[in-house]
Amino acid sequence: MHTLSLLPLVILASNATVVSANPLLPQGNFRTECLQIGKGGRHGLIAEVTIEGNTISASAQTYAHDNCDIPTVRADYRGIITEARTNGDRIELTQETGPFLYTLLSDEVTTYYNANAGSAGCGFDDWQTGVPRDAAGRTCAPYTFPAIGTELKDSVWANQTGIEFGRMPLVWDSAPDAGYPEKPSGILFTRVTD
Repeated sequence: MHTLSLLPLVILASNATVVSANPLLPQGNFRTECLQIGKGGRHGLIAEVTIEGNTISASAQTYAHDNCDIPTVRADYRGIITEARTNGDRIELTQETGPFLYTLLSDEVTTYYNANAGSAGCGFDDWQTGVPRDAAGRTCAPYTFPAIGTELKDSVWANQTGIEFGRMPLVWDSAPDAGYPEKPSGILFTRVTD
């Protein structure tokens, strides 16, 4: 009899935890403007991130020129947020990294990647245009991506305009003991409305 009277309390307590679990990170879709990247800022990049519950999905579209005109490479990523906490004006998050799918979007880039497998080519010399490859744990110059399951730390600053990360979208090779970034990268992801 005593055990049965405790059962409803256990069920209520477990339901309260699930219902009151409010994600700490801003939820939704965010996108950067066209960013200048590469040597002398000669290329362009537009990054997008979606945060849904404890899942963070990101994509980065690289372009041939700094005005984001001709798509060349697309990277898609998904990770699981395992911890998030506030620290002053930022939210510190830890995520378990997933795959980094790289897709080459032009035959010219495919030829270049295959000819430069040790640097730009992520160690592959058999790229095909339009066919994604998982680059997790590889260096695709200038980016080094962590292996799947790596614990990666970052920080997020949120305001009415959008969010800024300390590392994303350009830095993926931080050591697990590097700690959380203490200042934003300066790359603003603006909220995308439907």
